[in-house]
Amino acid sequence: MSCWEHLGIEPTDDQNAIRTAYRTRLPEVHPERDPEGFQALRGAYEDALRHARGETNEAGEAAALPSASEQAVQQFVELLQDAGRRFRPEAWQDYCRSLDQLPLDVLESIDGSLRHLLLSNGPLSHRCAQLLTERMAWANRLMQLPFEEAEPLDQLLQRIAEPDPFDLATLSDWPSVAQVENLWYVRTLEHLFQNRPLQEFRGWSSLHLCLPMPADPAYYPHLYRQCTLAGVALSGALEHYQARHAEQPDDLDILYLLALQKQHHDQDALDLWTRLWLEREMPEAAAWLLAWSAYHAPEHLPLLIMACDRSQQDVDRQYALDDNRLGDGEPAQSPQTLARWLRAADTDLPALARTFVAWQLGDSEWPFLAELFSALDTPLTRLYRQAWLLQRGEAADIEPLLNLTVDEHPLAAVVQQGFAYLAGQQLQWLRESPAVQALQHALATPGAALPQALGDNSVARAQMLSWLRRLRHYAPDTLQRLQDVLAPLADGLHPYCLKLQLRLLQAGQALPPLPAEPEARWQLQRQTLLLIGLLEQPLQWLGRLRERVGRVPTSAEHPAHALQTQWLAADAAPQQWLFDLDEGDALQGLLAAELVSPSVLLGSRRLPSVARIEAGARHHGHELAGDPLGQMILDALLYHDPDLPRALRDQALQRLHGFTGPSTWFDAFREGLVKARPESLAQSICKDNGLPFSTMQTIFESMRTLYQTKPGVPTSGQLRSLQQAKDSTMTPIAVRLAITLLLSRSERLLPRHQPDSLRAQWQPWRLGGRLNRLNFTLQTIALAAIAVPLAGLASKAGNGLALATLLVIGLALIGCQLRRLHDMSRGAGTLVMLLAGSFFMPYIALLLFFWPGDPLPNRYGPPGGRRADAGQGLQARLRQLNGFREPPAG
Repeated sequence: MSCWEHLGIEPTDDQNAIRTAYRTRLPEVHPERDPEGFQALRGAYEDALRHARGETNEAGEAAALPSASEQAVQQFVELLQDAGRRFRPEAWQDYCRSLDQLPLDVLESIDGSLRHLLLSNGPLSHRCAQLLTERMAWANRLMQLPFEEAEPLDQLLQRIAEPDPFDLATLSDWPSVAQVENLWYVRTLEHLFQNRPLQEFRGWSSLHLCLPMPADPAYYPHLYRQCTLAGVALSGALEHYQARHAEQPDDLDILYLLALQKQHHDQDALDLWTRLWLEREMPEAAAWLLAWSAYHAPEHLPLLIMACDRSQQDVDRQYALDDNRLGDGEPAQSPQTLARWLRAADTDLPALARTFVAWQLGDSEWPFLAELFSALDTPLTRLYRQAWLLQRGEAADIEPLLNLTVDEHPLAAVVQQGFAYLAGQQLQWLRESPAVQALQHALATPGAALPQALGDNSVARAQMLSWLRRLRHYAPDTLQRLQDVLAPLADGLHPYCLKLQLRLLQAGQALPPLPAEPEARWQLQRQTLLLIGLLEQPLQWLGRLRERVGRVPTSAEHPAHALQTQWLAADAAPQQWLFDLDEGDALQGLLAAELVSPSVLLGSRRLPSVARIEAGARHHGHELAGDPLGQMILDALLYHDPDLPRALRDQALQRLHGFTGPSTWFDAFREGLVKARPESLAQSICKDNGLPFSTMQTIFESMRTLYQTKPGVPTSGQLRSLQQAKDSTMTPIAVRLAITLLLSRSERLLPRHQPDSLRAQWQPWRLGGRLNRLNFTLQTIALAAIAVPLAGLASKAGNGLALATLLVIGLALIGCQLRRLHDMSRGAGTLVMLLAGSFFMPYIALLLFFWPGDPLPNRYGPPGGRRADAGQGLQARLRQLNGFREPPAG
């Protein structure tokens, strides 16, 4: 076969056409797979070039023998095929030295063949390939090559610039197949680690492949590092890093890799990760500690979340009070910490930890404090106390956290270090906050007013309220100054601790000063929190602390001591004790003032004050919305009650005027309520509005009696009817509250003094008192018994004396009758009618012996013949008379 047939072209003298034909056929004959075909194509290419140059036949015959170029290419093919030499740099250096012996034209002629062989060969040693590329200076000749040849060569140069993964000369004794498979696998691992997500590296390394691994010991540290970072457990890696850690215990990089390997082997690495966090604050260490705590120590999880919070906020920035960026200087939790709280909320945590997490997510803190009070005093509960003080304590509570004794337990050490960091932030803000400084300046300057920025709804006001929310015990003069300075703010903005102390100030009491010693300080703070909890969430608070409240130590000088004593003395369920609160007591009155829901007002054993009823109507109007007529009556009673402040009465009148109705009777009815002379509603109207007709009539009659020019008290029958309607669940809630207000007003109008009734019954000169049936009968018999002998003796002395004696006895009998009528809630008018009727009906006075007296206190005093129960109110007495049995509270 001629050279032209090998090249696939017609005979020609065009050397470029010959070269093009050669390049076209060259990919079809690989020097490793078909070395004979490659040599034949190469020989045909060289013969064609000689023919084109016009060389003699003798030269052609000489060329039939292997030329220098063919020998050089053949040597390179043999080098690539020799498994013992292809990865040895010295073998490649020998070949490069052989190229140095070739003429330049020969070297030029084999340039393309060498490049093609190098590009088309399988895995090679980068170090060895670099020797050839440097000898051929291909990096400097890229611009001289066509693009289709320069591009693959440039990619090759970039690829071999990377070092070999290990000393490939160690593979020289392996078969070619093992060499290729090993190098392919190792380089695939390297590529995945450097260029792909680590999960692909883990997936590739987990494939079950039977592959030989390199015999180069220097390669394995690199492999161990890759596998460790990618999350692959290797026993050799674990042993390697354990040995290195023993040699270099202070090298944190080795410590980190050892911690990862232990983690991959499910071994305990708590000490290692703790050290990485304490010394480097490595984010991955915090994540590992939180994950470990969630599984092994969930009671520590909230404390760790708080301790690992590292906000990037600069807390020492100073801004003007009206600058919205003022909030940038207040310590705040990082978004990462907030996300951790959300994840912790879905974790199964103990009660103390769960309530703390809920508080951090915006729920009430009182469930957490109740759990904290109920828990035993342990190192863990003390940490939770410190976590609470970081956010609610003042500077004296936070400063001890800067120098906590480091606990031996790794988690406790992390928590204590984190608390010290957060304490520094909080103290810096408390010292340098412009809003706090402005408030303190206003308090320290007599007559100074609150800056406008602190009064407006601004960031500055929010920071001021945050400062006031800290648990402090203010001195009375400071508290008074605070009340004056904060007067422009609504009462609802006052933090709970400040609100409590302002109320105690009005009641003439104060909280004792806090001591400096932390434990004694906490004991007083706990009592203050006990008192605040009763005011904020009385029923829930007492319910949570029902078994523990008696074990909370209190000091006699603290107001909480009195309430705790009263609670324990009552020995009652929380709801029952709250229903029995006495508004006359200073502390119980403070607590009762917060209990204004309709259910509490209607279930209380004592009639609530008008202020509580007004607060209930104002704050719980949504519960009364289904009964507009009842609301109108309630607002009218509030408007006419003189014991209510004028501003609140005007608000009630505005609400009353706000009711409208399409019916013709509505306006007249509303005007009657405004004038305290309500017109009775027709029975059909009451039925249409779900109101009991008889009850409404009694309400209107009682209202006209109580709010006339000279107010009176409804009769016992009316009061008993009102009480019965109030206790009936069939009566609408608004009407029941209106009846409660009527009864409360009646109780306030009744005599407040409690005379010695046993003595007053036998003092006939007290005509303003009452005389019951028994004592009236005895006194009448006694007067009649002494009247006859006295009259006989007086007649002997003279008729004038007898008449005077009979007149005195008669006046005494009339006085007894008047007092007896007082016992029946009747007055002098009834006595005149009785005396006048006696001339026509002599026996009418006998009614006084049998007619029952008023069982309730009236305007003439309490029922006679027995001592009144000082602790029994009007409602309790009415319920006794009605035979009402209260359901057990619980």
